Amino acid sequence: MKDILRSLKSIWKLILLLLLTALAFCYAMFQGGFVSWFLFYAFLPFAVYSILLAVYPLQTFRAARTLSKDQFSAGEILKGEITLERPFPFPLIYIIAEECLPSGLKQTAADQPARKLFFLGFRRKSVFTYTVQSMKRGEHHFSRIRIKTGDLLGLFEKEVTIKTDKTILVYPTAFSMGYRHSKPQYEQGASASSQRYIKDTTMASGIREYQPGDRMAWIDWKATAKRDSFMTKEFEQTRTHDAVLIMDQQASDSFEPMVTFTASLAKAVIKTGAPLGFILLGTELDTTPVQSGEKQLQTIFRKLARVNPEPSSASFSIWEERMTSQGGYRSSNLFIVSVLTMELVRKLEHRASYSDLKLYFIRKKNQLLTQEEEVLLDRLNKRGIAAEAVSEGIFNQALKEVKGL
Repeated sequence: MKDILRSLKSIWKLILLLLLTALAFCYAMFQGGFVSWFLFYAFLPFAVYSILLAVYPLQTFRAARTLSKDQFSAGEILKGEITLERPFPFPLIYIIAEECLPSGLKQTAADQPARKLFFLGFRRKSVFTYTVQSMKRGEHHFSRIRIKTGDLLGLFEKEVTIKTDKTILVYPTAFSMGYRHSKPQYEQGASASSQRYIKDTTMASGIREYQPGDRMAWIDWKATAKRDSFMTKEFEQTRTHDAVLIMDQQASDSFEPMVTFTASLAKAVIKTGAPLGFILLGTELDTTPVQSGEKQLQTIFRKLARVNPEPSSASFSIWEERMTSQGGYRSSNLFIVSVLTMELVRKLEHRASYSDLKLYFIRKKNQLLTQEEEVLLDRLNKRGIAAEAVSEGIFNQALKEVKGL
């Protein structure tokens, strides 16, 4: 409907322009004299140009977008370049080119604007650049470049939108944290790790014959005396400690700080070489199997870049049923939430006897806990579930207690 009205409006303007030109000619013919003909010939170029512009195919413009890179971290600067080209040099007095930025990206006064006025003339090619400071986390879709022009009389304004699709990912900021476990696991975990740490000399699993390189402290003197040859204690080998990050997607004012904390914690765990799983609790249960390495970290970061707050975490019950059917995971379950409710506390208390649980309650900077939240955190700690409130800006202090898991 809008296109039909736009077409009717253009036709009406063209008729009006032709009528004005005819009136100017009639005035010159009947009035005669230098002034009347001067007015007609002075008006004629503007009228002819407006008529030609009315039929000029602005759709022949081609637009290309070049971005500094495809993947960013939150807070980085985006640099974009728009190139406009056309096949033949019609003398356009001006054009306004604009990059239609995604709704999640906003420019500031310090940015080069994503809109520029060109006095194009006969040129076939023009280029302009723009910047976006402090990119926000998310998946951003660039889809349109708008071009607009018009005549000197203001009768005709033409506009065309060129579709050029481009998607970028802005990962959350990950702060540097330290992470280690003081409670080793022996021959267990959701996934076996090829990485082995030092022997735990407090837990002997058997004896074997002495081999060059064994320490004297490892010799079992009783077995040596019985067999009349040196026997060495054999110890358990500790494997990497599996961990699963479980993030609640429920909407709150602290959602973005929670995503940042989750990314920082994931990076800290992967850095130790420990296998890590990731679960998003939203309207649907999104699980990432336990694995280790940089590839796993990139998978988690991609999900954190795309995650959005949701009204409720209905998938918690699905996760709880899966835990019950599997008898509980042997890995440490690290819950990260920005909304603390009695329902959540009760469910965690129910799982406490089956799994190693810890809860991080993320708050915005300088946001104080309510009395109810303090009571719930205290209740979890009394039930043996390590729970603490973590404020934005001091995330690194929270992980000092993880080693006690």
